[in-house]
Amino acid sequence: MATEQSHKAERFFPRAGLAQDGWSTEEEATATCYCGAVQLVLPITKPGFVFSFVCHCSDCRKIAASMFTTGIVVLDTHLKHIRAEENLKQFSQSDTIERDGSAMTNFFCSTCGSLMYRRSSAYAGARGNGAETRC
Repeated sequence: MATEQSHKAERFFPRAGLAQDGWSTEEEATATCYCGAVQLVLPITKPGFVFSFVCHCSDCRKIAASMFTTGIVVLDTHLKHIRAEENLKQFSQSDTIERDGSAMTNFFCSTCGSLMYRRSSAYAGARGNGAETRC
């Protein structure tokens, strides 16, 4: 009986990741990589928040290892690197579903490999660069 009681006191769902210092407000939320080294603050209201989406293109399916993925697009001017921006590594390629020569750059944690956001060269200019994050 004592074993049964102590087992109930344990968390039912395991924590996702090593860092537990994420937060959200009415205007912003954090995104942290799995190991906790990299942390971003993202706007969840306008003007920095552009839109949210669900996608099933071949690029998104490959990155997410799933049939669908969700994400948000924010303006670069509103994306804040709180922790370890220098820990981000980049991988860029131009052979995307757009087929227009635009480069898509993935920014990921060099410690745990978590994809933190993507940036498309097609969004340069007046609209600002879009930073897509996976939630």
